[in-house]
Amino acid sequence: MIFPFPPPMPGDGWFQRPQGARRPSQDDLLAIAVLNELSADTRLAGGEILVEVQNRVVILDGVVPSTYTRHAAGDAAWRVDGVFDVANRIAVESPHRR
Repeated sequence: MIFPFPPPMPGDGWFQRPQGARRPSQDDLLAIAVLNELSADTRLAGGEILVEVQNRVVILDGVVPSTYTRHAAGDAAWRVDGVFDVANRIAVESPHRR
């Protein structure tokens, strides 16, 4: 399961909790812990990050405004207990894209 950061708000029309949802796996719980750590890090404003966990390996994907923010996201993921490895695939937004 892939989790977006920042997480969707309950009123967002595109986000609906699945009916009859299964119990969260250990990887899902780890992804939620990573999201909580990302939310607590004030250096991560202004980016869009997706968090996926497979066998305790955190996969970060998305786009952020600077390499500083990219590294801060990886550092935040590493701070979570139980993380075996972090694959930081976050791209840095090009200033020429705007």
